[in-house]
Amino acid sequence: MKFYAAGLSLFLSLHVNASCAFLAPADKTSRYTSPSTTTNTDNVSTRLSLSSEPNGDSRSGGLSFGSGASLLNDAFANLSQSDQYDAVLTGLCAKILDGEQKLSDDDAAAAASAYEGGETDPAVVDPEASERAERTARLAAMTPTQRAFAVLSDPLSLLEEMNGRRVRASPRSLSALIDAAATTESPSAMSSALSLSATNGGIKNFGALQSFVTAVPTNPRTRVVCPDGVRRTKEERLAVLQPVPMDDRASEVASALAVVVVLSLCLIVRSFGSLFGLEDLQGPADLVIGSALTVGVVDNFYDAIKGATSLVASTQKDKIPDAVKNANVGLPDKEGMPLGLGQGKSTGTVTRGLTRLLSVDTERECQCEAAAFFVAYALGLPCFAFRPNALEGAVLIFESAGTDEYSKAVLDPLLSDVGILKVLIWIMAPVAMESSRHAQLIASDPREGTGLLKRLREKAGTVSAEAANAIEDMLGDEVDVSGDETDSLLRWAYAEADALLRDNRNVVDELTERLAGGAATVGDCVAVLEDW
Repeated sequence: MKFYAAGLSLFLSLHVNASCAFLAPADKTSRYTSPSTTTNTDNVSTRLSLSSEPNGDSRSGGLSFGSGASLLNDAFANLSQSDQYDAVLTGLCAKILDGEQKLSDDDAAAAASAYEGGETDPAVVDPEASERAERTARLAAMTPTQRAFAVLSDPLSLLEEMNGRRVRASPRSLSALIDAAATTESPSAMSSALSLSATNGGIKNFGALQSFVTAVPTNPRTRVVCPDGVRRTKEERLAVLQPVPMDDRASEVASALAVVVVLSLCLIVRSFGSLFGLEDLQGPADLVIGSALTVGVVDNFYDAIKGATSLVASTQKDKIPDAVKNANVGLPDKEGMPLGLGQGKSTGTVTRGLTRLLSVDTERECQCEAAAFFVAYALGLPCFAFRPNALEGAVLIFESAGTDEYSKAVLDPLLSDVGILKVLIWIMAPVAMESSRHAQLIASDPREGTGLLKRLREKAGTVSAEAANAIEDMLGDEVDVSGDETDSLLRWAYAEADALLRDNRNVVDELTERLAGGAATVGDCVAVLEDW
């Protein structure tokens, strides 16, 4: 059966018109089908149609070819109803994944300009090319969300019909549908695909952990159950929460680059200065190199140097002059050293900067990506960016509060205190994962959380009064996003992300291993979370 299904998928990926006839039955128009993107199939001799076998076969009600007899027709007729649907659904998604129906914003603008300019005159090009150009131009005139639903209209319509007929889709076809939805880069389209998949019975864990999130209480006297099981007020919980790990990566990288450049120039002058008449600069170059080495040794090994000095002084006490003994001469404590020497502060910034510049840790990056993906899926956020950022989070929040029919129909509103907290937990998930396993943050950036809150505050005046009030209730009336209320919200979200990841460490580790393979798609990651 798998051989026949695979063969049919290849056939359908080359003959999309045959599947379109099935996807648009005359007696029912799906809510996902756009009249402007329907394909004309009158000239197709072989088409898919619904049939009911009179002999009471268990495959009655499946798909069959209305005309023409061939080995392919017989093989397809011998498939069960669910296999027939799976084959068609996989084939439709394969066309999208192959890029035949995908249209980026730049391509859309170019296509619209070319079509309006008459560059696709049917008299010049063949009819099929003209039809494709017209369809491309129609897609170009749509909004990105409308375009995403137009591209996915056939697979979504087919899955909707499968749900009506109570035909279960296989994990393979659902994985292909999710991958196809991911190519549209539309949260609304992804939400529709996941919703239909959940109705079909294949998706069960999407948004399953939303109830485990501890919301920020609006009343300061209200006690909430924290992840450790203790009931606390907002202030009581904030008092025991760890601060969000922060760093100054810009100064670290700048310091590392400056040291590398200066020492490199000094080494060049020291080694090749005589060839260019720079002998006079070799002395200062030696001084700079020696000073850098001395600072590095003293800053990182001061305790060892002081200990060794004390040991030598105690063993050679008889040889030390009385004047030195009476003067009580010795190395000072490292807290009293100038410029913070002896505590690793002077060279620590340079070392961390060099680590950022030179470190390539694929496993660390996969851990952060797995954490972000898991949290988004567990909290029901249809935005599976492996590296979430403030812009994507803000777009998701405001799109969920949009007025267009697509967003209102399929997206849960996120422009609320609970919705904003969920998005913030998603953005802080990579930080929580990396800080739990590494001393320095490299693959994740805690500044993205502050960036999200800043964007929400800036856009508060462009949304409805109700949405603006929700933002104000969540962020307070602060003008500066670096204030106490923002810090409290970031620490709360960071703690929630850390709790989710620790409680589901095995699943996140398995997802990390799948990503580390280098070929995992969004559908493959969903397969891990759904245990397909």
